[in-house]
Amino acid sequence: MNKTGERGAVGEDFTVSRLKARGYQILARNYHTCYGEIDIIAATARYIVFVEVKTRMASSGVAPEEAVTPTKQKRLLKTALLYLQKYPSPLQPRFDVAGVLLGEENQVVAFRYTANAFEGEGFL
Repeated sequence: MNKTGERGAVGEDFTVSRLKARGYQILARNYHTCYGEIDIIAATARYIVFVEVKTRMASSGVAPEEAVTPTKQKRLLKTALLYLQKYPSPLQPRFDVAGVLLGEENQVVAFRYTANAFEGEGFL
């Protein structure tokens, strides 16, 4: 695995641990379709949550969440729709974004989690 992949795995593992600590059930990780990948799919009593995790070095000077562009959001939505076709759920879908900043030794130095970061309206 390259350094970018290693950093991404650190960010995803950290996000999963935070979600579990808050009572989320992890349904899938790195769910792939022809449209792309969803990093984490989790559930609460009310929501099925599709989580995009963006991890960057703290020295990069750019907020990780800025990488979740409208084009990326559209791919996430299409991937989520395919997931729900294969695994129907009565839960309300929600799209969250986790931003993870790492220090020089790949330790988490900042974590920002935005629930309901974007909606699917107008994308299809």
